[in-house]
Amino acid sequence: MNRKVNYQEKIDLTLEELKTLLSQQKSLINRQKIQTLYWLKTGYSQSVTDVALRLGVHRTTVHRWLKQYSEEGLKKFLEIRLRPGRPRVIPPEVIRGIEHKLNQETTGFKSYKEIEKWVEENYQISRKYQTLHHQVRYRLQAKLKTPRRSSIKKNPLEETELKKNSKIS
Repeated sequence: MNRKVNYQEKIDLTLEELKTLLSQQKSLINRQKIQTLYWLKTGYSQSVTDVALRLGVHRTTVHRWLKQYSEEGLKKFLEIRLRPGRPRVIPPEVIRGIEHKLNQETTGFKSYKEIEKWVEENYQISRKYQTLHHQVRYRLQAKLKTPRRSSIKKNPLEETELKKNSKIS
């Protein structure tokens, strides 16, 4: 049961409209959707399978796009839906505040406990140490640099000589 569908008749946009729409698209998905319509309208691709192969998507995806275009129109066809999800535990303004404070060299944080206290004082939010550590260390990619204890026996002259002679300065 091989049914041929004439997509050139089903697509009510002109080639010029499709070209301008194609150049206006910023997201990859919408660009692929308009490209599908353009290829089927021009006859560059004769089948949905061919379009799917050229775009690197599954043929059922292309069928779903065409069904959405014919049933809901162009506006709904190009609408990008935001995916639902759980909101972050730490609000964005707190993250911005932490990031700003981390970027200040003179008043930065020395420990994650200090960050925890600072957030509690300034934003009245209590979060687990583990949550703040993960946020700062992995999402903000900040490493808290604290000076380590130095040996009493170390000679400062030898240290400067070593720095002078080493390749790393």
